[in-house]
Amino acid sequence: MKIISYRPRDDQFWIGCTKEEAEQYFIPLLEDWRKDRLPNYFREYEEQFSSPAYQKIVCETMEINEMSYIYFNVSRDLKICYYDVPHHPFHQLWNAYSPFRKCDVIEISDPSELKDLRPTYKGEVLTNV
Repeated sequence: MKIISYRPRDDQFWIGCTKEEAEQYFIPLLEDWRKDRLPNYFREYEEQFSSPAYQKIVCETMEINEMSYIYFNVSRDLKICYYDVPHHPFHQLWNAYSPFRKCDVIEISDPSELKDLRPTYKGEVLTNV
C-alpha cells in the first residue's frame, strides 16, 4: 500500500491499496454504513472513474505511476477510516484550501507502521500544525 498524501492538522493519511490489502486492513475499520455502501461505491467508480483519461489525470496530479484499487483516508491511530474517490485530496475540490498536502510516496506493508511514520515532501518532514 502507498501513502500519497497527508493531512497534517488531522494527522491522517491518504492511502492507496490493493483489493486484498483493503479487505485485510481497512474494510474491517469502516463504520457499518460505509461497509454497506461499498458495493454501490464500486459500481459508481466503474461508471465514472475508470476511464484512461481520468486515471492519467489522477496519476499526474498525485505524482504516481498507477492508480490503486481503492483509496482510504486513515488516521494515525486508525480510529478514522473512510474510502473516497481517488481525486478526493485535489486542492481544486476544496477551493484551494485542501487539508491534504502532497508527500513523498511511502510504501508500507501494515497500517501499524503509521504510528511512527514521519511523512516528508521533497525530503522535508511535514509536521501536524
